[in-house]
Amino acid sequence: MRKLYVVSVVILCLWFIFGQVNAQSTLLPEAKLNNRPCLLDGTIEPQSGTVRNVYIASVRYYDPDGKGPSRIEVYVDDIGYPLKRKSGKPNDGIYQCKLTLPPGEHSYYFYAEDEYGKPARLPRYSAKKGPLVGITRPLLERARLTKGGVYQKSGTDKTLYTFTVNYYDPNCKPPKEVATYVNGIKYPMRLHKGLASNGTYIATLKFPAGKHAYYFRAIDYLNNCISLPEQGFIRGPEVAETYNSPPKLFDVKLDPIIGYKPTAFTYYVTYLDEDFDVPSLIQIVINGEVYPLKLKQGKPYNGVYTFKTHHYLGNYHNYYFYCEDGRGGSCRVPATGNFHGPVVVR
Repeated sequence: MRKLYVVSVVILCLWFIFGQVNAQSTLLPEAKLNNRPCLLDGTIEPQSGTVRNVYIASVRYYDPDGKGPSRIEVYVDDIGYPLKRKSGKPNDGIYQCKLTLPPGEHSYYFYAEDEYGKPARLPRYSAKKGPLVGITRPLLERARLTKGGVYQKSGTDKTLYTFTVNYYDPNCKPPKEVATYVNGIKYPMRLHKGLASNGTYIATLKFPAGKHAYYFRAIDYLNNCISLPEQGFIRGPEVAETYNSPPKLFDVKLDPIIGYKPTAFTYYVTYLDEDFDVPSLIQIVINGEVYPLKLKQGKPYNGVYTFKTHHYLGNYHNYYFYCEDGRGGSCRVPATGNFHGPVVVR
């Protein structure tokens, strides 16, 4: 009797284990082989309009297991709207719905689940912006200015200061103007790289010694005024005054030194400024008359300047050179008195 009891218990245990294994084997294809679905190309069109427009939410649903969604929706401002298949197959098709929206700026995302409850979301986190809905006319997104600043926070009054700012118009329209205002003075900026509607604008400027402040302003194609920062200003750059080296005049030459009345006499002098200052004034004074000099060769801050003229008969002509650098520096050659010449004969 006892042996019969033991055999019965063993048979019951084997039956239970076999039943569990058999049940698990029937669940394995569904539980372990199910792939997650995905959502592609989700959008709401148009992206801007009025409250009278009908907006179409559309997304592509794809399930590699060949099954349609048990749930598929678009969420606009966190409110869900069910989608219906418009084209394609249940597991690989376009799902859409029609929407009417209140005025304002909206945001949206898509959500779906397969028949086993595995979810898909587009975008994976956060939400897409749009549409922009107006009452009587489309609500258009304003342009933006970002990443504005100056490369050189400090320097001297000889330093070139480069201001940059990024301009972006989501409507793909170029601005009417982009400018930086330094100490209240407007300086237009030019496109440096990118597109006019989505690019970097720059301005390269010099400033006198002192502390400065600036901000950026753009006017978009709708005449909206966009500022960076929206209020106030950005401090900088701090500019120090540099020591000004006075210019020099040397290598004085008169060619020829003797000639006739029809002879053209040429005066030469070399101008040099160690601060790279171009002369604000450079001239020759001949017999008490002032004449401007012209650059013959070299650079304006380091070059040869000349003047050509005719003279009347005589051996008592005289001359000297004089220049200024525009920053308080000057030079006269000779320092006092005059050079003599030319001698003009018959």
